[in-house]
Amino acid sequence: MKYGIVENYKFILIDDDLQRLKNTLPFMPKWKETDIAPYEDSEIEQGYDGAWYEKGHAPQRPLEEARTEKLAELEAAFDTASREAHCTSSVGFEIDADEIANRNIEGLVLVMQPEETTLFRAYDNTFHEVTREQLETMRKEIVVNSQYLYQAKWTMEARIRAAETAEALKIIVVTPGTLEELANSFMNTAAGHTKASIVNG
Repeated sequence: MKYGIVENYKFILIDDDLQRLKNTLPFMPKWKETDIAPYEDSEIEQGYDGAWYEKGHAPQRPLEEARTEKLAELEAAFDTASREAHCTSSVGFEIDADEIANRNIEGLVLVMQPEETTLFRAYDNTFHEVTREQLETMRKEIVVNSQYLYQAKWTMEARIRAAETAEALKIIVVTPGTLEELANSFMNTAAGHTKASIVNG
């Protein structure tokens, strides 16, 4: 329960403590105690401007402003997802899949002989003995993982640009996690198509 004074659907004063609200009135001679009315939480809403309004009367954020903000959220989420990327390798364990991991593997491949093996640190910090061929496999998987992450970003970006209201933008959840989930779904779909092609072929 809250108490407030409303003018043109906008709260001039609002508080969940009635006495505290009454104590404010001496500093606002235009208003008196009889102007105060009780409101259930379901009867009020906060506008994007931070002010409180009667339910259904809060101003909506301008669409382009909301879109720009959501696109900025997407960029930040993509940067984080790229920096913290990892994937399950066909070699048999989880590997880091960021740009640093790609460069490190590239360096190992360059200096190793085909018949050599080396210790490789996995995503969970365990060590595995791997061959040059396995490293090359991991490097390709990192590139593929990165491509699907970009695909997830572009898909999310298209959704944001297609939204026709600020409310529609609000329900689009953009986090590093949602990007990873979308990228994984693309990857799984592609893997399913590959298997189907092999069976049908």
